[in-house]
This record gives sequence, C-alpha cells and structure tokens, in this order.
Amino acid sequence: MAYSRKTIENPSDRQQLEMSEARVLFATWKHLNKKVMTRERIEYLEKRYGQGSVNRIIDYMKEMQDGNID
Repeated sequence: MAYSRKTIENPSDRQQLEMSEARVLFATWKHLNKKVMTRERIEYLEKRYGQGSVNRIIDYMKEMQDGNID
C-alpha cells in the first residue's frame, strides 16, 4: 500500500492543518500588511493540502478577520 498525502480518508487532520496554516498567514498579513497569498504560496498550499485547500484557508482567514474564530 502506497502512502499519499493527498488522500481524504481522514479529513479531521486536514482541517486542523489548514486552520493552523490560516492562522500563520493571517498573523503574518496583520503584522506586515503585505499580501501573503502569492502565486508561490498558493502552489505550495495546493501541493501540500490538495485541491480546494486555498479556498478553505482563505475562508478561515476571513472568519478570523471578522472575529468569528480565534
């Protein structure tokens, strides 16, 4: 059996990882006031967390900005 990071068999870890990535990016954006979702970052996130992860991370960041999640 080959191991692949892109399997979606256990999505609970994926959510935690994506939320932590969103926290890091949000804190970086808040501190530096610079664009954090560069083309290179988007490619890295898609490769690491799979298709659709960038949209989910951006959604988490928007919720943090609105104060809905910490």
